[in-house]
Amino acid sequence: MDVEDPKALLAFITDYVRSEPFRVRYILRIIPVGRVVDTKLDDIVKAVKDLSDAIGPGETFRITIEARDSPYSDRELIDSLADAIDRQVNLDSPDKVVLLEIFGEYAGVSVISPSEIVSIQKLKRAA
Repeated sequence: MDVEDPKALLAFITDYVRSEPFRVRYILRIIPVGRVVDTKLDDIVKAVKDLSDAIGPGETFRITIEARDSPYSDRELIDSLADAIDRQVNLDSPDKVVLLEIFGEYAGVSVISPSEIVSIQKLKRAA
């Protein structure tokens, strides 16, 4: 499924969960994915470079790795990705999160604001 505007979909789902919290039962978290690539280090680094324009000149970032069946260590991935981004790192409260989700032979790469990682459970508690 191709979504033209993942952030608009994210806003729609957030509003829906707030208005109908008990109708959403099987989704725990929603994260917009900027690009899906093969799990090859060169492809991942290229995708991060392409998406890193979303990190403004004065903004900071953090790299988060969520890997299942990855051929690379977290350290290897973080070192390679950090070298590709010419911005300041802030592990505690970054302006952007470079999120890498590895599922075996495929990797999802996102450069998003921390607020764009939506926890359905937190929304339900706040509703």
